[in-house]
Amino acid sequence: MNDKPVDTQVIANLVVRDDQGRVLFVRYDPENEKWWLPGNDVEPFTHPDDTAAKTLADLPGLDAGAPRLNHVESFRGRRGWHLVFHYDVTASGDSSGGPEAAWFASDDLPRTMHGGWEKQVVATVLGID
Repeated sequence: MNDKPVDTQVIANLVVRDDQGRVLFVRYDPENEKWWLPGNDVEPFTHPDDTAAKTLADLPGLDAGAPRLNHVESFRGRRGWHLVFHYDVTASGDSSGGPEAAWFASDDLPRTMHGGWEKQVVATVLGID
């Protein structure tokens, strides 16, 4: 057993989809060509549901339902242990005024920050094998 403390990153991650089956991705850095699923680190003493709702509020212009927890994932990441709360959100409209955002067909997702991980998360939340 390892007695050394491990850095733990708790994340609220959103799979935002519309009625056409498209998925919303964001670019937090306009200089980087890779896309992210919308999400944020969960601050200490904050519930992941609240962080998910705030992440959604940071995407103005969307008409969205409440985030619904889909599943929780935990794994070793580059910066320690990751605990990710994945939320399913149904929305319409176009986000503007927040990070750059775009809709992508679920079978034609963009190049992402973490390679195939985002695609796996989308497939799991959408129930695609």
